[in-house]
Amino acid sequence: MKNKYILLAIILMAAISACDVIEPPYKKGDVVPPADTAKRKVLLEDFTGFRCGNCPEAGHLGEQLVDLYNGQVIMISLHAGPLSVPTPIRKYDFRTPETKELGTFYNLTATPYGMVNRGIYNNQTLLAPSSWGGYVAEQLLKEAVVKIGLTGSYNQSSREISVDVKLDFIKESSVNQFLAVYIIEDSVVQYQQDDRQYPNINDLDFVHNNVMRGSINGTWGLMIGQVPINAGQSVTIPLTYLITEEKDWRPEKLSLVAFVHNNDTKEILQVEKIPLFK
Repeated sequence: MKNKYILLAIILMAAISACDVIEPPYKKGDVVPPADTAKRKVLLEDFTGFRCGNCPEAGHLGEQLVDLYNGQVIMISLHAGPLSVPTPIRKYDFRTPETKELGTFYNLTATPYGMVNRGIYNNQTLLAPSSWGGYVAEQLLKEAVVKIGLTGSYNQSSREISVDVKLDFIKESSVNQFLAVYIIEDSVVQYQQDDRQYPNINDLDFVHNNVMRGSINGTWGLMIGQVPINAGQSVTIPLTYLITEEKDWRPEKLSLVAFVHNNDTKEILQVEKIPLFK
């Protein structure tokens, strides 16, 4: 099966070759020429679960796509669905209110499945791993409509994350465009069933990456502007998030993922990611 994924990666590589009112505390920037050099980036969301034996292989495929497109694909692992529910033996809970809400909204009943920019491909939003590569390639051919710039910081004493999100609009926005910022963590060592390791499928020290930990401004984010924002207009949105004491997150392993999406269709228009600590 790994050979199949490698072949898919090679095929994909060949395919890619061939007067504004802004809600406070948003800061309206100067009008600048549209950022024509902005690259379209794609969000791949991998619905997974620690009791899902086929999920590690799907996650590996997602990582291959991230590597193949050299930063233009950003991946988040969403622990949701029946096989993400803790048991008396396996008590660690990867789920968050956001992953539960997304799983319910998209009618997730099994894993692994994924979403590419939350768009529709072959009449489906939830895609089997074998469909991820084809839709990623298709999405990357689209023009960028906005460029996202992120600046983040962390206060060790207060445990507060601060982030400024700068949006440079290449094309005029619409009032249904929302901004959401998620927090993800790498290198979380916990149990995972991994059917690739048969008969020793119980991996007690599996390294979970791209783990969705929470959202700074809600599952769907917040409206960017109450009126369309002109092409060439920039908007800066400051946000903060307090990591409460009960959370076992390690700030040095955290990253911030910001995306702009159409809140009517839910399709993601642009995404960006930065590590909290550089």
